[in-house]
This record gives sequence, C-alpha cells and structure tokens, in this order.
Amino acid sequence: MPAQADAPARADAPARADAVGWATAQAAELTRQAKARLAAGEADVALARYLEAIRFDATYGPAYLGLGALHERAGDPREAERTYTVGLDHVNGFVEGHRARAALRTREGRRGEALADLEAAVALRGDDAGLLRELAAAYVAASALPAALGVARRLAAIGAAAGDGALEAEATTQARALSVLVGEADPVRAGGGGDRGAVRRALARYAAAPARGRARGAGTGTAREGGAAPGREGR
Repeated sequence: MPAQADAPARADAPARADAVGWATAQAAELTRQAKARLAAGEADVALARYLEAIRFDATYGPAYLGLGALHERAGDPREAERTYTVGLDHVNGFVEGHRARAALRTREGRRGEALADLEAAVALRGDDAGLLRELAAAYVAASALPAALGVARRLAAIGAAAGDGALEAEATTQARALSVLVGEADPVRAGGGGDRGAVRRALARYAAAPARGRARGAGTGTAREGGAAPGREGR
C-alpha cells in the first residue's frame, strides 16, 4: 500500500493563484504520487500520474525523468529515450535529461551519442565535478585521451579554486597519468613551433582555457534551448 493517499489534483486553478506556479505545483504533486505508486508496485497508476503531470506542466523536468525511468524499468528503452528527448525539447537547461539519455545510450553501446549528451550537459553546467568526472570517464572509454586530459585539468582547476584539496589532487593525478598516455598528442607538451593542424590547435585551446565549456553538437540529440515554453529543471 502507498504510505500516503493521493491528494486529488484539481483541474480548476484558484482565481488568485499564479497560473504557471499552480500548474507546476500540480505537476510536482502528481510526480510525487507517481513515485509512491511505483514504489508500491502500481506501475500502471504511476504511468498515468506521470503523464498527467506533464499535461499540467510540460516544462517540469522531474516528470520526464520519472516517466523515462519507468519505461526503462519496463524494458522499453526506445520509449524511455523518446521521453527524455521530448523533455529536452520542453525544459530549458535540462542537464539531468541529457544525463539520463546519455546513461541509456551508453548501456546500448551508442557511445558517440552518449558523449554528445554529456558534452551538452557540461556546456550547461560546467562546474559540476560529478558531471565532469562522467565526461572524463566517457572520453577514456572512447579512447579520446586528449579530451579526457583537458577535462582532468579542468577538474583540477575547479578543485583549486574551490579549495577542495581532494578533488584537486585526484584530478591532478589523473591528468599526469593521461599526459603520459597521450604523449606527443598532448596539446600542452607539444608546445609551439610550426602548424600543428586544426585538431591540435583546437585541443590546445581546450587545454589552455578549461573553464570555458564546450557546446559541441556532435552526434544526435544535443541540447535544445530556447523552446516554446520557459523550462525549469528539478523544482
């Protein structure tokens, strides 16, 4: 049994309530109910609650995350991916939507598309150490060691700026190891002298200014900002 009975979601907004805030509150309550119903083993009811939440507020990110996870749990990754994609179309700055879709694509072996999602997420939230760790690991798995090296250096800079000695030491150690592996492809160690080509120049710019974030739209499913409705993530 669910720990708490569902509160009815009202279809008529109070006259004095802000319309957007009221719709978001309804979506949040329906999402809470969906999670409780799913925990009680009532997947069909949870599905209905998530869909109703999105009807109330199509910019409410947690509803898309919950609905996508429900589809994944039911063994329907295609519908889960479609849900995350629709969420990204409606929720501005939907970092967790990119993250969830990247995880799904990674599990399906679609590493290039997963990397595109992680890169888009980092472009939106470039100081998130956990997200940067995920991106660095994805680069290593894809054998994109120079890019992983740039991310490690960026993490070290973030740790130093925040006074987080553990993060700085961890990232510095990782950067040293990657630098050895990269060798001559390391844009910093390669130094000047001659034209190193477009790829090396791009890598050099990345390593020299790691705090900038990259919004590269490689692959499919990159971030889509500026949709028809103003989005709010994770309220």
